[in-house]
Amino acid sequence: MNAKRRVPITSFASAVIAALIAPMPAAAQAPEDERRTGRTAWGDPDLQGVYTFSTQTPLERPEALGDKAMYTPEEIAALEQAAAAQRATDEVTAAPGELGAAYNAYWTTGEKGRLLGRTSLIVDPPNGRLPPLTEQAQRHLEDRAAALAARQVGEPPFVYDLFDSWLDHPTFTRCVSRPMPRFGQSYNHGLQILQSPGYVVIYYESMHDTRIIPLDGRAHLDASVRQWNGDSRGHWEGDTLVVDWRNFTDKQEYRGLGLPQGESHFTERLTRVDADTIRYEVTVDDPANWTQPWTFVTLWRGDDPSYQHPVDLYDFSCHEGNYRMMENTLNGSRAMREQYAESE
Repeated sequence: MNAKRRVPITSFASAVIAALIAPMPAAAQAPEDERRTGRTAWGDPDLQGVYTFSTQTPLERPEALGDKAMYTPEEIAALEQAAAAQRATDEVTAAPGELGAAYNAYWTTGEKGRLLGRTSLIVDPPNGRLPPLTEQAQRHLEDRAAALAARQVGEPPFVYDLFDSWLDHPTFTRCVSRPMPRFGQSYNHGLQILQSPGYVVIYYESMHDTRIIPLDGRAHLDASVRQWNGDSRGHWEGDTLVVDWRNFTDKQEYRGLGLPQGESHFTERLTRVDADTIRYEVTVDDPANWTQPWTFVTLWRGDDPSYQHPVDLYDFSCHEGNYRMMENTLNGSRAMREQYAESE
């Protein structure tokens, strides 16, 4: 659907911030080794590089693990061995009526990352689970489920979702947007960080999204201005980049959760912990959806052989509207609705 065969391109991010970095003379740019571990020529901590945020660690701790926060080295080795064996089979097993997976190992073998040692990305609450939903969020999910049920046909296990309008498709399927912050997906986990005096830029391989983050203390956009990827403002606290991130549109939803992001407020903290690793921490404060804030931590890794250079970031090839998918699903839905109506 969205995982078109990827075509290598020169880093789009480099073109986007050309105007920002062009005035800086070449002599002022530090050698690559110095940039990866030290400070920029203008004195900021250097976060620049190409990374992947791919990991096998889930957002939430599996309930069966209870209060277990960390895996032992032996457990990590066993889990990684089992995951590697599954990828090697390139097989998808699914129950009757279930797709199982949209893409085989051709797309995803090199995109699984590593376990981080913790049993969940969520570190707060301490149980590694999302906090309870608000009543408003619960009603939203109930209404969403009812709307989906109203456009389904068939009997279990063969139940089909029909599409009566382009609006029935999520924005990601329509190639309009992909939820932020990014903490796990099937493919295209690459990103690039670039810096210039007064700015940090994060370019995401997936959806070729680019965030230009000013560091000069300017105010956020007015709250009436809402954007797919929000509005970011950053500053340094020691060697950590802290980003205040807000002003999302309600049309954007949290990945896999089905909840609107209009009231979301994220605080990101990016810290280089070694030459190849960025510690990425995000606190989510969204009183419309959760009864308390929650925090997750993951690693952006620069030691993955698939993501070493800007040229390793690929064109996502997902064009707004995704017109062929749209045409096929709408036509197919009409045909299936007619078929089921005739059989009743």
